[in-house]
Amino acid sequence: MSWSDLMEEIKPSHKAFWAVTKALKTEGYTPIPPLKKPDNSVAIDDAEIAECLADSIETQCSHASPPHDIAHISRIEEEVLQKTSLEPKDDLAPVSLSEVQTLVKSLNTRKAPGLDGISNKAIKCFSIPLLSLLVAIFNACIKNCYFPPAWKEAEVKGIHKPGKPRDLPASYRPISLLSGLGKLFEKILKTRLSDHLLGKGLIIDEQFGFRPALPGHSKSSA
Repeated sequence: MSWSDLMEEIKPSHKAFWAVTKALKTEGYTPIPPLKKPDNSVAIDDAEIAECLADSIETQCSHASPPHDIAHISRIEEEVLQKTSLEPKDDLAPVSLSEVQTLVKSLNTRKAPGLDGISNKAIKCFSIPLLSLLVAIFNACIKNCYFPPAWKEAEVKGIHKPGKPRDLPASYRPISLLSGLGKLFEKILKTRLSDHLLGKGLIIDEQFGFRPALPGHSKSSA
C-alpha cells in the first residue's frame, strides 16, 4: 500500500493509526546542546559534554551511604569466586547453524548498532559461510567459558527526557548501544541457562516473569 493510499484509508480503528501518529510526532535525534555544570560554567565541546553527563549519572546512581552488612557482601563475593573457579559439571549444548539462522531472522532491524558498527540489518544479510564462522566462534566461546570483552563495550547516548530543560545534564537518560553479535550470543546463552534452571527445578513456581508461560497462567497474572 502506498503512503497516499494509507492516508486515505487510515482511521482510529486502523492498527497502524497510532503507530503512524507517534512516528510523525517523534522528533529525530537532536545533538545535545551545551550543558550547565554544577559550578554554572558551560560544557561546550563533545568531551566536556560527555564528562558532564557521566558526572550527572554517577551522582544519580551513587548510594547515599555504603551498604550496611559488609560481612554478608564479603561472604557472597567469596562464594561466587569459589563457584566460578570450579570446572563446569554440565556441558552446554553446542550452537547449531539452524539455531543461529532462526535468531537472526527474528532480529529487529530498527535497533542501533554498537561500537563495531555492525547493524542487525547487516547481520540479516550474512551468507551461510559467514554464519557458519559465527557458529564456530560462538561454540569456541562456550567451550572456553569466554565472552569477548569487545561485545560488552557500549556506546552511551544521552536521550532527552520530554519536558525537561535541554541545558541540564539531569535532563538526559543514558542508553547503552551494545554489539548486535554480542546480543545474539547472549540470546544463545540465555536459552541454555533457562533450560538448565528449569530442567533442574531451580526456579520456584511462583516466579512468572522472565520465563516461559506456565500452563494455566499468563504473564499478566504475575
